[in-house]
Amino acid sequence: MFEKDADTAIPPASMSKLMTMIMVFEALKSRKLPLDQELAISENAWRRGGASSGGSTMYAELNSRVKLSDLIQGVVVQSANDACIAIAEGMAGSEDAFSQRMTERARELGAANATFRNATGLPDPEHRMSVRDLSTLSRYLITTFPEYYKYYSIPEFTWNKIRQQNRNPLLKDYPGADGMKTGYTKEAGYGLVGSAMRD
Repeated sequence: MFEKDADTAIPPASMSKLMTMIMVFEALKSRKLPLDQELAISENAWRRGGASSGGSTMYAELNSRVKLSDLIQGVVVQSANDACIAIAEGMAGSEDAFSQRMTERARELGAANATFRNATGLPDPEHRMSVRDLSTLSRYLITTFPEYYKYYSIPEFTWNKIRQQNRNPLLKDYPGADGMKTGYTKEAGYGLVGSAMRD
């Protein structure tokens, strides 16, 4: 296998959401959180992650409550920032507190260069991960949560009567592809963590 600058900390954009989902899947597996739990869409989630933000969104309505199962699909399929923020606030009280937990847990899992400042991957000068971190967390997610990993192969998701395609182009263009996450910001450029069906 080839690697280049595998341990250089770089802005990961929405690939950060792999760690966001690890936090959710661990809470589900430990029964601290049920899939049918409804979480609030705060003004912060709506304003920073909703349609008016110009970023990836599932168009959740201000002050609505959305089931965690739908928020997960919003994050995984649509890369929805509003869903990430709602999850962070619902699980930790604030996105800042959730981000601190993300950093601590990622490093426990071996992602030594990971530092999270938000749940979305939106630009922040201190929000960084290495390519090896992404690989480490992806492998953990795939092997530890097979029951939830299936979300990553969902081709599309309709929410609020808006149908959106999965942002991962490999699902359509690469036979056997079953995940995982794309990312883009002007600072980070384009990124992709890909996976393919295993025997």
